[in-house]
Amino acid sequence: MVVRVRLQPVWKLFLQVTADLLIFVGVAGILVWIWALSDGAVYQYAQNAHFSREAAGGDYGSAGNPATVVTGPRSGVSNWLAPALPKRDPLLLGRLEIPSVQLTVMMREGVDETSLRKAAGHLPLSALPGETGNVVVLGHRDTFFRPLRGIAQGDPIVVKTRSGSFHYIVDSIQVVAPEQSLAFQEDMPAKSITLITCFPFDYVGPAPRRFVVRARMAASELDPALHSASAESRPREKMQ
Repeated sequence: MVVRVRLQPVWKLFLQVTADLLIFVGVAGILVWIWALSDGAVYQYAQNAHFSREAAGGDYGSAGNPATVVTGPRSGVSNWLAPALPKRDPLLLGRLEIPSVQLTVMMREGVDETSLRKAAGHLPLSALPGETGNVVVLGHRDTFFRPLRGIAQGDPIVVKTRSGSFHYIVDSIQVVAPEQSLAFQEDMPAKSITLITCFPFDYVGPAPRRFVVRARMAASELDPALHSASAESRPREKMQ
């Protein structure tokens, strides 16, 4: 008896191997994306809990503006859970809050990929919150800084650190080329903050432009609740 073996054409074999490889790469990419999101979420939860406990213990505050603890499901944990949390990050700077767009994110020193995956990153060469100069903070458009798409001129920005709470008012919102995102440093007020992320927000792949929010420090350090109330009385001009 003669057994005939029918060989598969080479081009069909090549297509099958290519399809299997693409499926493998796609699944691996999804797993990496899920891991990055979970890593960032764990970091944000843990560092926010540490920071809130420090605030409750009076470790930070400013003259005439005592520290306050934000209560809620994401701010603070029970004592029995605290030992299970990752340790406090020595590079943690504080918490960035923009109530108008419901943005709350922990800030970390550094703008490397590890920092931006976990938090909003402070540009090391820029001023620290409260110092004279421009505080530059970067964040990914598809994670922590995505709410910036709804920010408007006149909105309040609050940065809380162990040194105090610092309030800023949005002056301008611009979309510029990457090389122009830091070109206006000399024109910034004595105490200011700049938030930078990629643009467009829904772009697939590396975005070609940068979304830049510039804000000046408020004339006086107001209570956050009063600050928000005063901001609501001003017209909000959203970026289209």
